[in-house]
Amino acid sequence: YPLRRQRQMCKETATTYEEFVETINNKPGFVRAMWCGDQACEDKIKEDTTATSRCMPFEQHQLSGTCVCCGKPAKKMVYWGKAY
Repeated sequence: YPLRRQRQMCKETATTYEEFVETINNKPGFVRAMWCGDQACEDKIKEDTTATSRCMPFEQHQLSGTCVCCGKPAKKMVYWGKAY
């Protein structure tokens, strides 16, 4: 299952904004991070990194209790990615 393994390798996890920006700008694939659900946070992430939310899985994992962008209580784990 080489494709499955490759897909698994292209997912990083970020719990701070600095870690998120560093990862999304320097590694291929998606970054998993918690999000508060506020459009302003999604807009800031897009403005700072050109990344957008790609998927909110039905099966949620609690990576941390706070939004990666603003630090408010998080509502969802989201996969973020860039369009190339």
